[in-house]
Amino acid sequence: MKSICTNNSTISIAQKSIRLLKLLTVFALIVSCEYKEELVDVKIVDPVRHYYPITQGQELNIIVKLENTSDYPFKITDILTSCGCVIVKKGALEVVPAQSTGYIELTYNSNKNIGLVNHFIYVYGNLNKMDKLEANFDVHVVPDALYTPDYEELYQKEISEKGGLKNMVEGNENNKGYYISSGDSEEENNNSN
Repeated sequence: MKSICTNNSTISIAQKSIRLLKLLTVFALIVSCEYKEELVDVKIVDPVRHYYPITQGQELNIIVKLENTSDYPFKITDILTSCGCVIVKKGALEVVPAQSTGYIELTYNSNKNIGLVNHFIYVYGNLNKMDKLEANFDVHVVPDALYTPDYEELYQKEISEKGGLKNMVEGNENNKGYYISSGDSEEENNNSN
């Protein structure tokens, strides 16, 4: 007599399905939990600075020192400046470790200013009791005593110091030719050819 064995595959499929359902439930609970970032106490050393006078066209290097006094890292989400002439150097600091000091490097380009200049730097991140850190600096930008070049002359000097590569590729501003807008009549376009 042949014995008929029941196939246990349906039972094992059900058990695997239950395990998979449990795993997905745990995963969904972990993902749905709201992550609370730890807030930190950070301060800027010397937030108000007065730099010595510089000549127009010179660059001023600014180093902002951040002290993190908490037990968690300070994660910088954004650095904003009050002017496009204050630029954060590439590869800027993104995290200040717990109980340590970090530095943000910036460059101020004085080409566009003469006289007393006052600018602000705002640092955003996971701060406790405030929404941003603020640094303020001022500097006197002094023009050349013999001649005060305008912005265009300073720009041309900067381009020529970089080797004039942009002008070699794109041409000078006064030799770029002209264009005809699509609103012009076709008769005028044929005459220009």
